[in-house]
Amino acid sequence: MNAVSFLAVNAGFQMVVSSLLGFFMLVPMQPWGKGMVPKINTKALLAAHLDWLMLGFMQWGAAFMMTTWPRTASIAVAGLLVFGGWTNPTPYILRGVGLNAFVLNGSWRQRLAATIAGASSVALLVAWIWLLVLFFR
Repeated sequence: MNAVSFLAVNAGFQMVVSSLLGFFMLVPMQPWGKGMVPKINTKALLAAHLDWLMLGFMQWGAAFMMTTWPRTASIAVAGLLVFGGWTNPTPYILRGVGLNAFVLNGSWRQRLAATIAGASSVALLVAWIWLLVLFFR
């Protein structure tokens, strides 16, 4: 699979996951669904929902760049964007269950979660800088 297909298909999967999460978030708001779902942090789930959407659109943007300017097509850049696309929303999901993955402190679980969150942000930053370097090369 080439970089463009990898990004485009993965972005589609992220849209599906985000849509499923959005549907899940509607259940507790229904009169019949209030007791079905345990107490959840809806703000954290909303942040993850929007993050997956945004990162999916980001991948489609990168796929567009790689299609329009073939010299920017890099499977390594695509891999970094895909990794970041799946792991960047995890701090919000973890916050929703009571683990603050935004702070590199505390228990080993919190430190591991914060390390993954930091790695996802670094991966996205490196991927976009690399993509722009390939464009201007």
